Amino acid sequence: MPPLPILLLIVVLAGCGGKSNSKTGNEAQLASAHQLEARGETRSAIIALKNLIQQAPADAEARLALGRLYLDTGDLPSADKELRRALALGKHAAQVMPWLGKAMLLQGQFLPMLEQIEADAQQPALMALRGHALLGLQRNDEAARLFEQILVRHPGHPAALTGQARMALQSGNPAAALALTERALGQSPANVDAWRLKGDLLRLQQRNPEALAAYRQALTLHPSLVQAHVDMASLHIQAAQFDQARAELALARRAAPGSLMLIYTQALLDFRANKLSAARDQLQLVLRAAPEHAPSHLLMGVILRRLGAPQQAAQHLRTFLAANPAQAYASKLLASVLMNTGDAQGALTLLQPLLAQHAQDVEMLALAGEVHLRLRHFEQAARYFEQASALAPDTPMLRTATAMSHLGLGDNSRAVAELEQAATLDEKSSRTGTLLVLTHLRNRHYDKALEAVQRMAAHQADNPMVHNLKGGVLLLQRDLAGARASFEQALKFDPVFLPALDNLTQLDLQEKNPEQARKRLENALAQEQGNTGVMAALASLAATRKQPAQALSWLERAQQAHPEDVDASLRLAGFYVRNDAAPKALLLLQKLAPTQPSHLPLQMQLAELQARHGKLEDALATWSKVAASHPNSAGTQLRLAELRTTSGDLDGARQAIDKALLLAPAMPQAQVAMVRLLIRQQAWQPAVQFARQLQATGQQGKPDAAQALGYKLEAEVLQAQQQSAPALVLYHKAYALQPGAPMLIPLYSALVQAGKRQQAHQHMQQWLAAHENDRGTRLFYANSLLAEKDFPASSAQFERLLQHSPDQPLLLNNLAWLYQQQQDGRALATAERAHQLAPRNAVVLDTLGWILAEQGKLEQAQSLLRQAAALAPHNTSIRDHLTLVQGKTVRRANDG
Repeated sequence: MPPLPILLLIVVLAGCGGKSNSKTGNEAQLASAHQLEARGETRSAIIALKNLIQQAPADAEARLALGRLYLDTGDLPSADKELRRALALGKHAAQVMPWLGKAMLLQGQFLPMLEQIEADAQQPALMALRGHALLGLQRNDEAARLFEQILVRHPGHPAALTGQARMALQSGNPAAALALTERALGQSPANVDAWRLKGDLLRLQQRNPEALAAYRQALTLHPSLVQAHVDMASLHIQAAQFDQARAELALARRAAPGSLMLIYTQALLDFRANKLSAARDQLQLVLRAAPEHAPSHLLMGVILRRLGAPQQAAQHLRTFLAANPAQAYASKLLASVLMNTGDAQGALTLLQPLLAQHAQDVEMLALAGEVHLRLRHFEQAARYFEQASALAPDTPMLRTATAMSHLGLGDNSRAVAELEQAATLDEKSSRTGTLLVLTHLRNRHYDKALEAVQRMAAHQADNPMVHNLKGGVLLLQRDLAGARASFEQALKFDPVFLPALDNLTQLDLQEKNPEQARKRLENALAQEQGNTGVMAALASLAATRKQPAQALSWLERAQQAHPEDVDASLRLAGFYVRNDAAPKALLLLQKLAPTQPSHLPLQMQLAELQARHGKLEDALATWSKVAASHPNSAGTQLRLAELRTTSGDLDGARQAIDKALLLAPAMPQAQVAMVRLLIRQQAWQPAVQFARQLQATGQQGKPDAAQALGYKLEAEVLQAQQQSAPALVLYHKAYALQPGAPMLIPLYSALVQAGKRQQAHQHMQQWLAAHENDRGTRLFYANSLLAEKDFPASSAQFERLLQHSPDQPLLLNNLAWLYQQQQDGRALATAERAHQLAPRNAVVLDTLGWILAEQGKLEQAQSLLRQAAALAPHNTSIRDHLTLVQGKTVRRANDG
């Protein structure tokens, strides 16, 4: 599960600022947030987006970006909320649902996700999310069929392959899981989830150096991914390299101090250091924010058992097992707890189904023997003890049931592996654990939650995190004064505790008292001069107050105080770019880049600025350095090839594509890039040879996607040479090998271009008749019919699409336009419905405005068209419509 800021409660306080009057300003702020994200400054990017949304609460693009960032950092409730707002504000579902589906999946909302996201063969990412949800519901047969369906239509789809890999791991075949993961990376070398899964699988095989390299590659590809640092820290904990683990957690803490997995891994480190109470308290923070986080429930069960709270331990272990049925380690631990609390029959019921599958598990056999002994089943007890002794004659049969030697199965294998390496469990007891805050918050018992936090504070009176948590509970009770007092109490123990400072700043802004926030932050800075986090907070506050000079002053001060701090420099560069001082940003990064040759966000931002200022050669040189420092990244080579193609260096582009193919021979993007580059060079024969090599891959056995792609690419070569007839033969072959949109659409287009419209429509109609839910292909067909001006047929297809998606504004918009062309009285109502769903979409505004104009409602039309032109100033069609309506309005006034 990705990182999750603990202070998600404060999100409800956002949105109190005024609206920006400048769309250009909003776009600049959005671009700046994207730049911060690209540089790995996730926290700053979130702050920037929240500031933008305060100014423009109806900005769907900003809501989508903020939702994605919250998802990236693991703040799942906030991600869910912002993504749903983006949908409500008119953002197309195709852009939002993959992210919203992932947020629901990570929150354990498997059934709601399946209900909300329909199966769509043309959206494999959504289908894969459904597959992973089915895995979460233990409906593995259905998941397996779905992943197979995805791979038939979309060969090499990484999310489907990683789903199959997880299933292979669940079935006890880690080698197959690793092979599937490698295949996913071969198809998509920049897939961060696959790199992390590879690291996990290598770690399970004790191949730690390789696992560490996989996690580092994930971090290289996605610098804002705090989880990669946490993964590496977990690996170090597993190897008892605690100093290295602390160093990685420190790096993660700089980027996302409230990250869920950061706090979880700190709890694991505390556990290994036998700081059980501290570990428990950290886990309470995690579970308060993410009640479904199964690894935390497992670790909490271990800790509470050792702290002498078996009933609470059993509750957490049952929660874990509800998400991971029959997981061996947790089952043994819960059975031990049940047995020691007098429920030996419950322990036997739990263990009995597992014994056949785990016949070589010494601990499970010994535990089963003890359970039978307590139930006075003497013969059964003797048999299990004898089996255990035969397997491990030198091992005490009744050693602690939770000391494990086998890795866990399922999606939470990483947590299980960490525990297996970390835990040395015994029967020692400690003070009674305090009631979990999560238990009461989940049941909306806020008063009891507050009592639990107060008990925590009694044991950890000087822990600022506890007081900050108390403030969050008070916020839920709408006790703003009490929350403020708790946040201020946190600062008494740590004057520069940034979460509490941020919370108090948000309260001050809500109460329209920004000056108080400024003074508090400056007092904190006086306590720890040079703290770049506090200076960044001061800069953010100044920007919120529309004081760019003060914001710049703080950013420059932070950068000057710590010139070696890359993040401080990138924040300053981002400010320069947002405020039309990009040359200063370029100069700043040019000075810093030589000292940070392997800092990917810095080098990428520098290359972007170089290209923006027309310094294409410099941009190419920078990308070349990135490629040199990340030599195993096929994706980097493809981006370098793209730049070289733009600059006209086709030979250099060819070299980069060759390197990408060497790194990832089966990478479809690289294969397509190669053939299309050869087409551009008019190197017809090499292009054909390359395509035919792909065709040959499937001829020794079952035809595969590479063979179909080979036929398609050869057809493209022929089409480029105006050889339509042989191209059509190859498109037909490709489609026969891989029926579906990837091959059907180019076949359809080739048939239309060849004047064989009837055949094209026949193929399309046959496919859609057999695949009713293939809405992506149906949309293509509807638009194709529209382009052919077959308005009745196009209308029929759009109407079919709306039966499945009645609230899609662009579908409604197109249908409204079609109705208007046919003088259908439903045009205006349909256009108005689209406008209600997407009031700031320029195309929707244009359609409604033009329909009103044709109906003689010129004043309304002119107002809508002006809005559309402001939103899309470069759209000539909208400008032409506005000009025509303005002319009609003038003539009407003159005639009047």
